[in-house]
Amino acid sequence: MIPPSPVNAAPAPGRPRPPAAPGGGDGPQALPDPGSLQDLYWPPVHPFESLDPELVRFVAAPPPARAALLARLRADPEAHGRFLHDHLATLYAHSLGYRDGPAAHAPDDDLEIALYAARTRLEHEFLTYGCSPAPVPDLRGQEAAADHLEALAADNPGASHPLFRFLATDATREQIEYFLRCELIRNEVVDDEVALLVVGLQGHQKAVAASNLWDECGRGRLENFHTYWLRRQLGSSAGWEALASYRRDHPWFAKPTSNLFAALLLRPARVQAAYGCFLVFESWVEPHFTLLLEGMTRVGIHDDDMRVYYTAHTRIDPRHSQDLCDGLRAQRPRLTPREVRAALNGAHLAVDTGVRQYDSILRHLETMGPRGVPAPQAGDH
Repeated sequence: MIPPSPVNAAPAPGRPRPPAAPGGGDGPQALPDPGSLQDLYWPPVHPFESLDPELVRFVAAPPPARAALLARLRADPEAHGRFLHDHLATLYAHSLGYRDGPAAHAPDDDLEIALYAARTRLEHEFLTYGCSPAPVPDLRGQEAAADHLEALAADNPGASHPLFRFLATDATREQIEYFLRCELIRNEVVDDEVALLVVGLQGHQKAVAASNLWDECGRGRLENFHTYWLRRQLGSSAGWEALASYRRDHPWFAKPTSNLFAALLLRPARVQAAYGCFLVFESWVEPHFTLLLEGMTRVGIHDDDMRVYYTAHTRIDPRHSQDLCDGLRAQRPRLTPREVRAALNGAHLAVDTGVRQYDSILRHLETMGPRGVPAPQAGDH
């Protein structure tokens, strides 16, 4: 991993302050040059060059040929997962307007219509054949649904997934750094994701989502954007370039949770499912990041630039998760039974998809090296 530079951001008023950086001080200090990292394009991606030939063929194929290809792929879960998630990630880069997506700089009506058709077909395949959530309880009222989601957020297989205990107690430094890179990519556009969540909500739910977005956007200060804390992990243009170049090797099995959230956010009929999905994802942050930070400490990753994103979120996100439950409970206008069921379904999809992703990442990490390698001595980072 590229060593980070000593950039320190001061928290906005009301923002929980991360612990003091090693070496003294009462918390992050003022940035000497807040533009040095802000000048770099975000997310760390190179401009679009070309589509994968495999995706080109899928986009150009008639619907019966697409259906036949996907049906064949279902016999091989690895090939099926790779095809879905690698290509959905490409298509979402276009849908979200990032420069690594096709038609990012000039409209192309014919191409964009074809890309949308391909995306909706892959989303259907993912949600129909790539997910198997637990049955959704038959709860018609939003108060009962909020109570269920509050209990689900506190106790589900994703919250206590063994991946995070492994990171805390057994993972080597190499394994933790690999996971940190995956986690940075998973979180790099969360401000845009939450911005999309605001669209289509009403009343208390919209207020909760907007409050979350205000936090994500640093309460109006660039150096306190949560994505800026991720920039600090890269530390320099060299770190940015290393991550941008790494993407071609980023594994498909680290992409499903991001793809699920995008699949729900970008379809109007799924706005409540996106809300339920986000509620679960937010509830995981504190237990997961607490264990991740234990592992980082154990292997000698003490630099505040590497830790600030995770430390701050262990304090911020429990409140966000509770606010999302409360917003659903108090929502006016009241949700219809169909909307209530959609929110519940989104939460259960999040649990299923997250567990599958964490299972795959844990299996991959365990192939990288032995457990229990002695931690470096203090000062190695």
